[in-house]
Amino acid sequence: MFERSLFVGAHLDDIELAAGGTAARLVNTGAQVRFLVMSTSEYTSYDGSHFREADVAVAEGREAAATLGVKEIDILRFPAKDVENHSTVVESINEVVDDFRPTMIFTHWPFDTHRSHANTALATIAAGRYYNSVVMYEPITPSGRSYVGFRPQLYFSIDDTIEQKLQALRQHESEYRKYGEQWIEGVEARSRYRGYEMRARYGEAFEVSRLEGVLA
Repeated sequence: MFERSLFVGAHLDDIELAAGGTAARLVNTGAQVRFLVMSTSEYTSYDGSHFREADVAVAEGREAAATLGVKEIDILRFPAKDVENHSTVVESINEVVDDFRPTMIFTHWPFDTHRSHANTALATIAAGRYYNSVVMYEPITPSGRSYVGFRPQLYFSIDDTIEQKLQALRQHESEYRKYGEQWIEGVEARSRYRGYEMRARYGEAFEVSRLEGVLA
């Protein structure tokens, strides 16, 4: 089911936040894992505050993927704050999906409070319309403070890869400087809680859009 797993994120760090432990586990089992990121993730606030340059974000993202053992990463150039659920976005994902032919697609949750995350989710679901298995990331604060509740339906133990996940996040040095160690602690705490739910030490949870049952 997971032999060819495609992870789609709006920004460089989104995949690591939500699914870094799972991605590393899949790599360790011999699965082909590919990341698709919709933007180079430079960011300027409404007040003119500039948090990171595109080349910095891209370099950090490649280092983070490598930390998880992921060698294939595609980085597109849609605006970081304005990834749209638009035909050009859908077709850009479609191109990667049809080239890779994933057996599993991971993407954002469509009720995420970050507009680019929600639109990436909808565009991915559209682009993967001929594929049978699509699951969605659990968002983390502030992206998770939605009016709709996330429903954890698919769990992965990440006991063996939690340190890779946290180290991958630390590779995003510009984000780490922005949020501090509390950012890492919050991600670890959520992983610990999902692990507790599934009787593991650490876990990651996903909501299912659709899932193909594969019989041995």
